[in-house]
Amino acid sequence: MRSLPTKLTKAQLVSRLKKEGIPIPKSAKIADMKHRLDYWQSGDGFYVRLLKIPSHSRWEGHPVQLLKNKKELYWIPRSEMAKEIIESNIVLVLGNTTEPSNDAVIIDVPSDYRKVKQHGSNDSADS
Repeated sequence: MRSLPTKLTKAQLVSRLKKEGIPIPKSAKIADMKHRLDYWQSGDGFYVRLLKIPSHSRWEGHPVQLLKNKKELYWIPRSEMAKEIIESNIVLVLGNTTEPSNDAVIIDVPSDYRKVKQHGSNDSADS
């Protein structure tokens, strides 16, 4: 997670997002922009489809549990969380794009992702 100065203006946040190659959220809310700077990485997000439901205890606390349905198309922003999900080998990567299509379920990085990862539970990691 990047450390950000406490008081950045909207213009400064937009500038930092552009510099990092991260899309600016349509909402243009300061909190949303800070979230993207904290958790997203430069580059296109991933379209994935779940190959196997992560029900085994091995997946407890793993971000792949945010994906619930094998029939859904998911879009995940390029991030540490996306890397973990892809490396689980129970998802199929279908492609990359900066912005998700209307038919994709967006799985954003939960704002408590680091805490979830450290404590090994994702009970509060809803998207």
